[in-house]
Amino acid sequence: MSDPTTRRTLVLDPASTATASTITTRLKSAGYDVDTHAVFAEPTGPVDGFVYEPGLLDGTPAPNSAERLLTVASRLTPFLRPAEEGGSRIVIVASRDSLGWPSRPELAAQSGALISAARSLALQLGRTGTTVNVVSALPPEGSRLRAAGRPENTHLYEPTALTPQPVTVEDIAETVAFFLDPRSGYITGQVLNCCGGASLLSSLSV
Repeated sequence: MSDPTTRRTLVLDPASTATASTITTRLKSAGYDVDTHAVFAEPTGPVDGFVYEPGLLDGTPAPNSAERLLTVASRLTPFLRPAEEGGSRIVIVASRDSLGWPSRPELAAQSGALISAARSLALQLGRTGTTVNVVSALPPEGSRLRAAGRPENTHLYEPTALTPQPVTVEDIAETVAFFLDPRSGYITGQVLNCCGGASLLSSLSV
């Protein structure tokens, strides 16, 4: 019989990314019971957390990411913990491209749509005790997006962190773990930039 105190989390990873793999490893190390799926299947019991990582940071996004998020969230709703049991946590991994980037308008559009969908889900699910938040990150160290160079006909280069160290998949995983933690249960509908301060710079001043 499973331990009823174990937090059960689904990580949906349709793009099979390094980011999702690192998130899964981080959550397992913290004692989460993690199910990882590329294709959604209905869970067999209550779900304490749901992480959606559609591949925007690796440059291989799943098609119709926001629509897929809404579909999965609707199907998961009956399995989310009620408020009297502490509610559940939904975390979406998006890209800072939602602020705009000339060579990736499709990724920017998908990321912006995910943020809008997340905020709407937060409004929809708030009274049920479920929180919905977004981790908006730079493409992490090792992503092929970081080596793409200067977009044609611009003076711009891929934004870099202002901090001494670059953003890594481990940084993103830690930020996801923060939102999943029961102690973050009063935060919902928010976008947290995991970018080492790069979001302080606009697309036109990088």
